[in-house]
Amino acid sequence: MTTPDIPFLQSDRIIFKMFACEEHLKNLKNIKSQHGDLISKDVRVGAEMEIDSLISQMLGTFDCLLLRIIDNFQLSGIPRDRMDFNKVVSGLSAESKGVELAGELQKANQEDNWYWMLKRLRNYSLSGSLLSKEASLDVIPFFEQTLVQLKELIKNIRMNEPK
Repeated sequence: MTTPDIPFLQSDRIIFKMFACEEHLKNLKNIKSQHGDLISKDVRVGAEMEIDSLISQMLGTFDCLLLRIIDNFQLSGIPRDRMDFNKVVSGLSAESKGVELAGELQKANQEDNWYWMLKRLRNYSLSGSLLSKEASLDVIPFFEQTLVQLKELIKNIRMNEPK
């Protein structure tokens, strides 16, 4: 990151959080490429920290998107300090310009879709390792695909925002 990028990253938290996501994923890939895996005793703690941080940043990015929707669609019935997924979807569904976006958010949150899965993995990581056999997750491809889907959602939100 260069110095001129800093003000931009500070003014748009979605971009900042996506930058953080990409950095954590890059760090995870570097650990794997340098050590061959993520579970050897020499790298396990670092890999676990990168995974937890990546999940937190991805969910934080999604929360930033929800706040952006509240602001840009002027969903005044939803206080910023009490926003949640269902309130935002309900508010969007009531707006004619927001119905399509509400459907997209609901789809991401359906069982086994990427946002639902991300929340499930975060909850799993509170008591177990995502690098364990029980988790049975190939973390790098999963997070790569989830980042693609998150970027697509960001793009769609920006395209559908009221002018």
